[in-house]
Amino acid sequence: MTAIKMRRQVLPELIKEGKKWDNPGLFFDKGFEEWNAEKDGERGEDIGDHIRIVCDIPVSDVYKAAYRRWLGKTADKNRFARWFGQLDGTRLFIGLGMAHVLETQVCRHPVYGMPYIPGSALKGLARAKAKQYADKGEYGMSQDIVNVLFGPDCNDPKHPETEADTGYLIFHDAWWIPKQEGGCEDKPYAPEIVTVHAVEYYKNQGEIAPHPDMESPNPNQQLAVQGSFYFVVEGAQQWAELGMKFLTLALEADGIGGKVAAGYGYFVEEEERRKEREAREKEERDKIAAEEAKKEAQRVADEKAEQEKIAAEKEAAWLSSLTPEKQLTHELNTLLDQHDNLTNKMGPAAKNIRSDLQGQLKKILKHNKWPDAEVADRQEALRSIERAVPLLDKKIRQKRLNAAKALLKTKDDE
Repeated sequence: MTAIKMRRQVLPELIKEGKKWDNPGLFFDKGFEEWNAEKDGERGEDIGDHIRIVCDIPVSDVYKAAYRRWLGKTADKNRFARWFGQLDGTRLFIGLGMAHVLETQVCRHPVYGMPYIPGSALKGLARAKAKQYADKGEYGMSQDIVNVLFGPDCNDPKHPETEADTGYLIFHDAWWIPKQEGGCEDKPYAPEIVTVHAVEYYKNQGEIAPHPDMESPNPNQQLAVQGSFYFVVEGAQQWAELGMKFLTLALEADGIGGKVAAGYGYFVEEEERRKEREAREKEERDKIAAEEAKKEAQRVADEKAEQEKIAAEKEAAWLSSLTPEKQLTHELNTLLDQHDNLTNKMGPAAKNIRSDLQGQLKKILKHNKWPDAEVADRQEALRSIERAVPLLDKKIRQKRLNAAKALLKTKDDE
């Protein structure tokens, strides 16, 4: 018997009736038609055809609903750190070493048949990256922090007494993201060919084998993964974000899965998610900057108010030490200085100051102690009045000046 039937008899009949496969993982396992035990070349072509059919199966609505449910379950930012990553122009081999009759394998969800990245693999990857920083003592990392976050290494020969522990963080399986839900690919699987060179030479360590240049390359049909994944780390907010930071650094710099040395399995942040994250970060930075500016403005205002209060208290103390005549003159000079400092001498502010000047002049002229005041005080008051008179109404200018001169003049002045 040269061919082994791989399908149940009922499946071809269902396909003829138009039954379509909704689960690519199930079809990958159960849909291969027959195994040709004698013709390796034909078997390889048959496996390639089978893989291409698997890759053409669209994402089921059931999986989309399950993904949306998981997205909602992990939306609490205080409990979950989330990251949306897409393969950086490469594909992913995850679970390649697991046994399968077709000699190729991918980690697939047992219910939905969709690819996923096991949380245990993600935890190990993040732990290795965190340990790199701890070994160098960078960014405040230490082995104690690594042990708290990820659990201690009970296989460390340097510390044989260490007991196994789970660590504080939970690394959930990474789900594949459908394009309708923000992913970058319509379908999760892609056909890939991995060509092995000099199989017999390396298998026999160079003994009893042809020279590598004499062997023919051996191309192998493989099932690979493309697109985007949704990564989730669970724990207290700051710890979870720290764990996710190590995970993203490792995914971007070191990759995950098989054949990373050949460029497979490297991730970058999804473009749309990156833009959203940068927009959120900018909004947060602007918010912080606005709050800081507000605090700084309040500090400056409080400082200015305090300085003005101190200055006012000093001025009040100084004024109280003056004679009544000097106080009246000082108040008049203050109004004159305010008017001189105005840019618009015809505006409302200038009009108000001129009105105050007229009132201050009346106070000075009503003061009946001027004849007994010091000559210097009377002369200074007269000079200030002469400055103020031109600002008064024309009808009362000369009248106010004459009154001031008569009041401020004594026998000593004659």
